Amino acid sequence: MNVKNRTTAWIASALTLGVVAVGCATDTTDDAALEAVRTTRCPDAPPAFKASDGSDHGSLEPLAANRLLLCGYPPPNLNTRGMTSRQALVTDKSVLDRLRASLNRLGEPPSGPVNCPADKKAKVLEIFSDGHHAVELVAKLTGCQEVTNGHRDGWVGNSDANTIVMGLLSPGFCRGVWRATDCGQGAAAP
Repeated sequence: MNVKNRTTAWIASALTLGVVAVGCATDTTDDAALEAVRTTRCPDAPPAFKASDGSDHGSLEPLAANRLLLCGYPPPNLNTRGMTSRQALVTDKSVLDRLRASLNRLGEPPSGPVNCPADKKAKVLEIFSDGHHAVELVAKLTGCQEVTNGHRDGWVGNSDANTIVMGLLSPGFCRGVWRATDCGQGAAAP
């Protein structure tokens, strides 16, 4: 085999391995997320996404999902005894469309200093699914509220994104995390 053929074979092998490796990583995440939605069993903890480098200006939720599993994670130091359900399965198309639109309108987080309330480390995992694919988002519910899908970060600011999510989770979870008295469909941010 001459040098040109060996080089071509090596490049083809490397590309094949790269494609297989990327495919495996994507399928593993999709499979776990799809299984969570199918069984309505939330993972013990949300995925640890790194902050985006800001290079992806696409949608936070690009999928035309027909279901959404919400998994609430209260602050680590919160006494969760008596706190009602921390998860919800949403299939109402109008609610999904409203939340998707709100998420996709979010701007990027500010780059300079910002004054935010205390961050109690409460989060919610939002798994959007169409039955074949899944998109996972992690939203910070306290402090400087942001949402990320690992590729794009969104600044919640004055939007209704987290208010919609908290209205879909139980009022007990909302009251425990936000200390709000009016939780439910009309949940008010802290």
